[in-house]
Amino acid sequence: MDARGVSVRQLQLLVLKIPTEDVAVPMDATARTELIDLMARILVAVFQAEGGIVDDRDTVQSQD
Repeated sequence: MDARGVSVRQLQLLVLKIPTEDVAVPMDATARTELIDLMARILVAVFQAEGGIVDDRDTVQSQD
């Protein structure tokens, strides 16, 4: 696909109506914890893939 075709596709996507209302979904504590953990793992993976270095030694609690 050429650059013009890509631009046309992008414009078509901008026309789509995206709902803007927030919907609250009930979630128990375990599911919330697992979701936060998953999001953190994704962020670390993306950061590392982009060439970043993760130094999480400061966030690990001492076993003493």
